[in-house]
Amino acid sequence: MTLTLAEFLDLGSVRDARPLLVVPPVDSRRRVRWVHSSEIYEIGPLLSEGDLLLTTGLGLAGADAGARRHWVRELAARGVAAVAVELGRSLPTLPLEVSAEARVQNLPLLVLQDVVPFIRICEEANSAVLDAEGRRLRVVDRLVEDVHAALAGGGGAADLVACAARSLGAPVALVTRAEQVVAAAGVGGQRQTDRLLRRPLARAPVRIWDAEWGAVVVGESAVDPRTAELAAARLAGSAAVLLGREGSGGPSDVVAPFLADLLAGAVPGHRELLVRAGLAGFHPSARSRVVGVAASSPDPAALVAGWRTTATAAGLDVLAHVVRGEVLALVSLPGHGSAPEAGRDVGDRLAAEDAVVTIGPAVPFADVARSLQEAHASLGTATLLGESVALSRDLTMPRLLGRLDDATLERLAADTLGSLVAWDRAHGTALVATLDAYLRRGCSPTRTAAELHLQRQSLYQRLARIEELLGHRPDDARAHEVLVVATCAARVLAARGRSR
Repeated sequence: MTLTLAEFLDLGSVRDARPLLVVPPVDSRRRVRWVHSSEIYEIGPLLSEGDLLLTTGLGLAGADAGARRHWVRELAARGVAAVAVELGRSLPTLPLEVSAEARVQNLPLLVLQDVVPFIRICEEANSAVLDAEGRRLRVVDRLVEDVHAALAGGGGAADLVACAARSLGAPVALVTRAEQVVAAAGVGGQRQTDRLLRRPLARAPVRIWDAEWGAVVVGESAVDPRTAELAAARLAGSAAVLLGREGSGGPSDVVAPFLADLLAGAVPGHRELLVRAGLAGFHPSARSRVVGVAASSPDPAALVAGWRTTATAAGLDVLAHVVRGEVLALVSLPGHGSAPEAGRDVGDRLAAEDAVVTIGPAVPFADVARSLQEAHASLGTATLLGESVALSRDLTMPRLLGRLDDATLERLAADTLGSLVAWDRAHGTALVATLDAYLRRGCSPTRTAAELHLQRQSLYQRLARIEELLGHRPDDARAHEVLVVATCAARVLAARGRSR
């Protein structure tokens, strides 16, 4: 129950007292919760935030300058809305130290130049407080009735905020905990939306299953801040009920269906994506990048539990669940990373014994379904090739060649690598595998030797033999594409042979 300071000054009894603002409020909408009158010097501890004090200054008349400053500081510390001093017998003029300290403390201070009984001011002001609250409640009740009518007709989040914006004459938005806008109305574009989120008139949290999902935000409007606060709180309750329909059992009941629908491309639109992610407890920011992750493991449930522990320790935002015997996950990259190294870092953190993990491309959250689909589509290829952790982009060529039959793969390898294949068969060497590793490691002898666990000199001997048999250097740019396709075909063919 509040009255703005501007509304207080406009009351008839206050106008009759000819008020003069000595220290104006920083905000004219500063709220007055209740009006009291007192002449007690030690009144400060008895007042509450938002109270307005009427006094003739009798308690200050015999006090020194230090005591008067202390009196002002104590009132300011209690959050008093304003102090009105009636000039007269007790204080013919306002002491300079009182006004000076009020300015320092940003405590609104006014003098009443004519005598009006305080009881009259208190009665009118406090009646206005109660009347204003009644009016606010009626406005909010009508708003809630309109919103419920819209939702009863099958409306969603967009209908909720549109109805609220019309009723309040204000911009209204429903946002996730990460400040991603699910629905907004009464805003003319992104700039106005950003301004609404930065400087709302009122904001109320939307809580679902005892966790904060997001918030209802109300911007500047014809209604006063208190009405906006009440409206936001009631709208937040309606939004919680609306959003809770997506998963009535709790967060754990919505994670697996959400991930499964992402994989199937069955989450239509960014709005539903934000709502369902929020219900699942996943809150990437608007600027962050997200990767989809897929994994196979002998014990999927244990892998999910391990990932959650790892995520907590590493400060990662991870949403993971078992879906049809496999593990699917979304990971928000720290630092808004999008480079392949960020995906590799995620893979290294989520690696586990006996598990195969594939990571999709780093994408904006709106495109996360594609990343999850890429990760999942790569899982079979990674398993075939014996990779424990792999980026989906590194498996693009093996995935494409994996669609070919054995005879076609064998021809692709033999046409380019026939001499190496024959040498390997005759001498029990691994020249084809060496060339494959050399090409995949950017023709770097150091990285290739490390992958193959070879001494540098042994690797150089193999590369020399490969050059002799091919008739050109293995890093010859003119033959690079052909060699990559051929060695990849040989690798896929060899993996198929091992898996049989």
